[in-house]
Amino acid sequence: MTGNVPSWLSQIAYKFPFLFPFETRHLLFYVNSFDRDRALQRLFDTFPSLKNNGRISPKLDKRKKTVSRDSLLKQAESLFKDLGNSKAMLEIQYKNEVGTGLGPTLEFYALISKELQRADLDMWRGEKVLENQSSVNYIYNPLGLYPVPLPRNTKTQLLTRICGKFKLLGNIFAKALMDSRLLDIPLSLAFYKWMLNEECYLTVSDLKYVDENLLNIVTKLEHLVVKKKHVENDEALSAIDKKVVLESLTYDGCPLDDLNLDFTLPGYAHIEMKKNGKDTMVSIHNLEEYLKLLKHWILYEGVQLQMKAFRDGFESVFPLNHLKIFYPDELELLFCGTDKNQWDMESLMACCRLDHGYDSESQAIKFLFEILCSYNVQQQRQFLKFVTGSPRLPVGGLKSLCPPLTIVRKTSDGSDSDSYLPSVMTCVNYLKLPAYSTREIMRTKLELAISEGQHSFHLS
Repeated sequence: MTGNVPSWLSQIAYKFPFLFPFETRHLLFYVNSFDRDRALQRLFDTFPSLKNNGRISPKLDKRKKTVSRDSLLKQAESLFKDLGNSKAMLEIQYKNEVGTGLGPTLEFYALISKELQRADLDMWRGEKVLENQSSVNYIYNPLGLYPVPLPRNTKTQLLTRICGKFKLLGNIFAKALMDSRLLDIPLSLAFYKWMLNEECYLTVSDLKYVDENLLNIVTKLEHLVVKKKHVENDEALSAIDKKVVLESLTYDGCPLDDLNLDFTLPGYAHIEMKKNGKDTMVSIHNLEEYLKLLKHWILYEGVQLQMKAFRDGFESVFPLNHLKIFYPDELELLFCGTDKNQWDMESLMACCRLDHGYDSESQAIKFLFEILCSYNVQQQRQFLKFVTGSPRLPVGGLKSLCPPLTIVRKTSDGSDSDSYLPSVMTCVNYLKLPAYSTREIMRTKLELAISEGQHSFHLS
């Protein structure tokens, strides 16, 4: 509050992050990296009891933007270009919808996260999948998303379009971090290493965060290189014997020449890893060069322009060097919270606030918690998005949700409660739940409300 944070505090945490658990560094990051009011807001969100003194409160500027649900990605590009390096908090309202505030804003970040995973953007490696009977393909990669490699001779128009999307992604990541908003885009650990400027430390083993099948192939080929060196260094063999032994080396019993490999990037035949790569076949004699170029192109050369665009976009909003307090495998928690939204009866009872007609002994509450405990991960994501606007929970899970999930009784005007649907106020994580007569009716009504109540914010 006074600005008298000792300089050694952040210095120790940044130079020796292993001394402190993630939660401590997470809080210190927000206290030390942003302005006073954002730091206060973060403290109040983490420790709500601090608000009770009433002596001081954060004063955060807000910029409200109205967007249409159509062509959301194009609007996002214009919106973030307009925001520039503004320190004001972004607040979203949708055209022809009355809802505004936290819920629509969180949903905006979730929807933009999804839009940036579209296959037609040509941004990511992975498998094309159709979701929810949509005509739009999205990219899925169980290892997290990593950029599609681009050749050196990529046409300027295509390069500009793709790098523009990565710059937008950087804008979004930085702004979401500043405003404590959650994103919903799973990135590869190799991507996060690039984000921390650790690309120079990427090794062949980092292929396991990009393409496990390729890593398995590369590992076997590396074993051939080791055998080749062993043969070449064997002074007991004559030059002729060495040649015979080298030509007998095989990949899973198959002669290397029969694999028909050339110096193009596997899976991307249009990318030559060196001059005349299409016409240069891989042999035992140039295999080591091939593997070095393959690692270089996948982990560096083929993605450097996209990652530079991402970092430029991020830096235009917030300094990347502040992230040095975290390790690469912690950044997904920082930006996306947790996607393992598992809860049990005990945690639901402890973390949810029951009010206005409900307490821990209410039958409807017991029904609700039993239903929530039976949900799979996808159902949990849908429930969270319905109640909060985001399909993910912050670091710490349900207990860290701010404001806490509040459940109140939805009363009727004399009609049967079983005929009503539950409704929510996403801005305050508020679920209004009728006292249904059976668990089965509650499950049906809740699932109907979740499925039909997405992508719209109106008064209820």
